[in-house]
Amino acid sequence: MQKKPRIITLEGKKDPAFYRERTKRNELFVGIGREQMARSQEKLANAVVGVAGAGGLGGGLAMMLARLGVGHIKICDPDSFEVSNINRQLGATPETIGHNKSIVVGELIHQTMPDVTVEIFPEGMQKHVAKEFVEGCDLLVDCVDFYLVDQRYDMHKAFRESPTCKSCVAGTVVGWGANVYHFTQDGLTLEDFYGIPADAAQTEEVVDKLVKLQASFLPRFPSKDAIYDYMRDTGNVPILSLAPPLGQYMIVARAALILMGLDKAPYCTELPPMPSYLWMDASTMECGVYEFNGAFVNEDEFETHFKNFEPERLRA
Repeated sequence: MQKKPRIITLEGKKDPAFYRERTKRNELFVGIGREQMARSQEKLANAVVGVAGAGGLGGGLAMMLARLGVGHIKICDPDSFEVSNINRQLGATPETIGHNKSIVVGELIHQTMPDVTVEIFPEGMQKHVAKEFVEGCDLLVDCVDFYLVDQRYDMHKAFRESPTCKSCVAGTVVGWGANVYHFTQDGLTLEDFYGIPADAAQTEEVVDKLVKLQASFLPRFPSKDAIYDYMRDTGNVPILSLAPPLGQYMIVARAALILMGLDKAPYCTELPPMPSYLWMDASTMECGVYEFNGAFVNEDEFETHFKNFEPERLRA
């Protein structure tokens, strides 16, 4: 018999007047005419969104969803804050080091917006958690670390079996840029996209494949070799503290449009489902829709722009 997940529920205290006051500055941008604006905000108020992962992307975007007016948020993450998280993660402070991320973020959301119901799953995304986490969600946001293949597979399987979940939105940050992409229930599956067994060993070849399948734009600097050396030496992925807010905005904007039914023409430009993705880079000013194909889009980016630099200047 499969054990039941641990869930901490912070019940929202509904206050229509308070909700109206705190969300009213959204209204002009969520519809055409007062009736549609009110209807869009009501859709957000009644929505249930599951945010899997409370780290650099998930924690901040969960707060953004609550500020936007989403009335019920589920959040899961088994990890605890470390000092290195302070550069980018919501809730990471000297006082919260060693505390579970999903609990800290969930409590912070509820303190900021007491009308939002927050369900916290501090065990993270596991087999006995996935189905209940996804159950009842209108939309799922996948911010689980890319190398946790088995956990992501469990979650995506539950997503495809859900009778209510409209979409699964995800994204990645790389250097000074970020991407956003989404899965549909009847489209490309994560399992087929990865083509990696759930229990595959994390060899260098597997990690390289996973990187190229969701972080296919290299930053202009440093070199690809320097990035891979960093990951090999530290066991971590390098993350510029400025990039997660860009990724959070891109993910939440697309999620909100989907929830309100404004994600297609004439309201906006539709983002095709996976393997398509939207990429934005603040340093190179590149922005466009591309397709993941297992290769870097700009393999020679560093060499193209720094080929005439002396080795001494590159080391400096």
